[in-house]
Amino acid sequence: MSGSGNYFEGRVSGTVVQIGTLNGSVDPGQPERRTVRLVQAVTSVFQNRRSELACLDVWADQVSTGGSRLWEIVGSAGVGKTTLALTWINENAHRFRHAQIAMDCGGGAGLGRSIEEMCDVYFVESGLATDGHALGTLSAKITLLRSRLEGKEAVLLLDDVQSAAQVTPFLSNMPGLLVVVTSRGPLPGLAQHRPRPLALAPLADDAVTDLLTEIVGVDRAAAEPAALADLVRLCGGSPLVAGHAAGLLHDEPDLRIGDLVAQMAEQGRLTVLDGGHDDTMPKPSAVFDVSYRELDADTARLYRVIGLHPVRDFDAGLVAALFAEDGAKALRQLMRRGLVKRDRRGRYLMDDLTHEHAAMVALRDCDSQDRERIRERIADYYLYGAVAASPYLSQRWTLGPYYGRRAPFPLPDFAGDDSSAPADWVGDNLAAIMACMERAGRIWDGSRPAPGYRWQMAEATHGYFTSHGRHDERATVLGWAEDDARACGNADAQARIQAQWGEMLLGQGRIDEAEDRFRRSLAAAEEPGTDPRGRGAALEWLGITERRRGNARKALEYFDQARPYLDPSRKRSQALHHMHRADAFALLGDRSAALEEYATSMGLFRELAAEGRRDQANEGKVLSGQGELLVPQEPRLARPLFEEALTRFRAARRPYQEAKALEALGDLDGDAAYWRSAFEVYERHGHAQAAERVRVKLVRLG
Repeated sequence: MSGSGNYFEGRVSGTVVQIGTLNGSVDPGQPERRTVRLVQAVTSVFQNRRSELACLDVWADQVSTGGSRLWEIVGSAGVGKTTLALTWINENAHRFRHAQIAMDCGGGAGLGRSIEEMCDVYFVESGLATDGHALGTLSAKITLLRSRLEGKEAVLLLDDVQSAAQVTPFLSNMPGLLVVVTSRGPLPGLAQHRPRPLALAPLADDAVTDLLTEIVGVDRAAAEPAALADLVRLCGGSPLVAGHAAGLLHDEPDLRIGDLVAQMAEQGRLTVLDGGHDDTMPKPSAVFDVSYRELDADTARLYRVIGLHPVRDFDAGLVAALFAEDGAKALRQLMRRGLVKRDRRGRYLMDDLTHEHAAMVALRDCDSQDRERIRERIADYYLYGAVAASPYLSQRWTLGPYYGRRAPFPLPDFAGDDSSAPADWVGDNLAAIMACMERAGRIWDGSRPAPGYRWQMAEATHGYFTSHGRHDERATVLGWAEDDARACGNADAQARIQAQWGEMLLGQGRIDEAEDRFRRSLAAAEEPGTDPRGRGAALEWLGITERRRGNARKALEYFDQARPYLDPSRKRSQALHHMHRADAFALLGDRSAALEEYATSMGLFRELAAEGRRDQANEGKVLSGQGELLVPQEPRLARPLFEEALTRFRAARRPYQEAKALEALGDLDGDAAYWRSAFEVYERHGHAQAAERVRVKLVRLG
């Protein structure tokens, strides 16, 4: 049974056996056989599982009419599976007058070791004289056990089962026996026996609150309501954590709830709760230690590596990057044992307490140099991955040294048919990416700052943020990158990051702040020895800013200044330059000049598309610009341009531009369907002013 402890009391008719430490008294009961009462030194806290107990009662009633005699209680470590099973067995002892048997299978290899031990103890405790029985093999002992249990009312709890091999010996030719299994997940190999599954969910917050209040005391809980709410949140619905936290507060009356919360948040829940027990008391981490100790060397190493991963979800590529061989096999072992799960997206996930335990054993079992090597490898995986995804999200010129460098491990394949894969990879891993960036700027656990990591990651993720928003995360990334570029003394990097700041601010309509960032970018780009393309980019952005202000002539002046610094070999740079000039001419009202510039820009974009380097988003912008110029005089020609622009924006996953194209199509002839679609996209992506503009149009239409 789990290290959280089990409590068993009440009058029992028959035999109760638990493999493990036995505490309490043995009452012979009936003279023909012994009754054993088991009480562990530390009892589990049981709270609010009445609906689950009622479910088990119904199942028990159905057994006599053909209901399954195999029950499987599944749930994460510490959620209370063992306590639930033992409580139900205790309350239903009258159903099993021959024997109630509990066997700890935790961490077993599934080869019968625990089964053999259970057989031996059962024979002794039931008063069976084994003389004259040939019991030299496990199969002989199981055969004898079956003969003793056959047709008799008995229940067998197989706790913390690791494999079906620990269960199947008790599933055939044994009428009268109910087998209750607890495990972290469904066990492969049992489906043919029709197990009845019960998924045990975490406790609800109100149940955890009641549990804590009951043990800590009403007055003490009422004195710190905010801290109590924080403690409930940290417990995460785990009776294991809640019970140990409440016990620690009970045993230390001077310990404030808020202080315990602060310690748990900073040091980790298991670390703090383990430290609050003396050596004679079971520690909450013991529940997880059982499974960890039984892992083979490669699987145990992967377990520790995941503990060093900054967040608890990851992809298969990370494992391949960290393990040249046997990583996939070790991952399968962790999944089989329920230590790692797979979500609907195909990503791998550790329960939060399991991840916390993995971090504990990594700190305990790995030296500081090994931990640092692992962390560096993890950080490299995300930087190489972001760099590999970057060209599929943005085609702008790059500075980072990782571009063109061969990764020392396999990376996800972004060249397949799924055009959303690069953006999905960045989005799915953004929490880990940001955690690696945060780590790169500080000294801790023997690590050292990694100069350049932050600004390179900001450059690599720029295309993702441009198309997906997420302004809060983007601002954090850029703030780190700005400090990093300055600390590195890299003027090109400073120019690039300042320009990215300005682009984000301009997109939010914060024009004055954006201009300030573009001027900082220009100042950095004008330092000796810098890449001239940085100066050209800063000047172009200043021109775009002036156009946004409505100052078209000033915009054209900046564009003219930028032209000498543009790379003539890069068609995309030239195409964008002509597009920006067209936008300025359109603002001036020079329709013919604007259409000419748009045509030149589109011709260059078409050439890029023919070369397999299509820029969907900017093609859409050119098409929209052409359409807007044609609406007053030739609306019939404008419609196909807006329709094609809509297709381009959708392919580029640019929701704001998609909504603008929909709105433009609605404006052509007052089509409410287009406006409704535009309104939904604007609203869904947080563009409140644009959504309100379209709502007004819909109201006027009636």
